[in-house]
Amino acid sequence: MRNVLLSLSVLLASACAPVGPAPGGTEREWAQLTADYQWLETLRKAQKQPAANATRKERIELLLDNHKKIEPTYAVLIDKVHAYHDRTGDPRAAALLAREKILLGDEYMTVLSRYDKALEMYRQALELQPQNTDVQQRIALVEQKRYVSMSAFANVKAGMKEDAVQGLVGLPREDWIKQVVQNNRVYSVWIYPKADGGASAIYFDNGVVYHTNWNAAAPPQSGASK
Repeated sequence: MRNVLLSLSVLLASACAPVGPAPGGTEREWAQLTADYQWLETLRKAQKQPAANATRKERIELLLDNHKKIEPTYAVLIDKVHAYHDRTGDPRAAALLAREKILLGDEYMTVLSRYDKALEMYRQALELQPQNTDVQQRIALVEQKRYVSMSAFANVKAGMKEDAVQGLVGLPREDWIKQVVQNNRVYSVWIYPKADGGASAIYFDNGVVYHTNWNAAAPPQSGASK
């Protein structure tokens, strides 16, 4: 995930920074923020990474645990950068903050499948850097993933395994996967939101599709009496 993000050096070089200190700030102050950010990057790289065969649950738990470990350092630094940016308008600070929004958005999108939160992060990044085409592309991508499409869903057939289904329609967020064990068999259902407010569902028996339902949940009725 982090491989798709710009490195700090490339980020700072491409931020169109003005020569000399930004109004209300000093180069010494920015240099200290940069050093603190490099330390944060060092802490991130030192965190345990998921094994290639790690389950989704293991990946989510590791992600949350890594965030917890770096949170004290992260929170203090981001607050400082926000204060510096608010005071100076330095585009280098905007680029750094946008990068952090992108990083969080990528985690929401690729690990947690929480597309609404990913979209929120990307939009915040775009406010910081309106001309950032990388963010614009991510927004377009998450808009596509946000709701299951009928054409992709129609290609899910009985007998498919979970990996094949994931390749067609992606993974739903973790709390939209329900499982029950009966007679040594694992029955599960993956629930996907639709653009109309309803939901579709895919049913598995020991990891193999045995049923699909495009209209598993009806959209909320507009104007329904309370």
